[in-house]
Amino acid sequence: MNVRDVLESCGVRESHFAAISEAIPEGYAALERLAKSTPMLNGFMQGRRGLSYLRDIAVQHALEAKAAQKRLFYTDLSWNASHNYCFLKLQVGQVVFTTHYAGVSGSKGVRKAVARAELTKRTSDLFTDQGNDPDACVGVRSAYAQIVHGGLDHPKFGLLRIPNRDQISTSLAPFALDLKMPEQGQVEEVEDRLHEAFKEKRRGERDGKQRDAS
Repeated sequence: MNVRDVLESCGVRESHFAAISEAIPEGYAALERLAKSTPMLNGFMQGRRGLSYLRDIAVQHALEAKAAQKRLFYTDLSWNASHNYCFLKLQVGQVVFTTHYAGVSGSKGVRKAVARAELTKRTSDLFTDQGNDPDACVGVRSAYAQIVHGGLDHPKFGLLRIPNRDQISTSLAPFALDLKMPEQGQVEEVEDRLHEAFKEKRRGERDGKQRDAS
């Protein structure tokens, strides 16, 4: 049993895998285009360093656009336990996906979090009552999978993994995605969405400063 076997048993199809494979490179390409046209992100050292934080946001934007275009996923916005960070959730039937950036070299692990601990309970059918070992004899009805990606100006890899209950280890072989070269139109669409997200953030910051000054 591997990750693809589990996801397919839950209703995830080749069209879903293909959509995710397309969205990851589109997100990277859109962010790279945006960085080149934005002095804060291109000619400013702190801005260039901040791109590592923005890569997963760019991938989330691309996945949301892909979900709207292909109508293969339900999307939802969730908050962490501290309510200071929000993230995209994709859902296919009873399978939930979240995204995670593994760094330029892919060596950065997925951090433990309360919200992810709740999501891992979706794959309780995979595990025994006492441990983390997967049980290949059960029928899996729901799952939580992580879309893990890494790279710099373009993704070096993208894979799907199902974490164990400790959120760190995994007992199932991950599924490596066949990343597709992005189409120009899709990259431009994601870039436009990123521009709008930056504008909204700047407007929010200005409104906050005005309230503080009043």
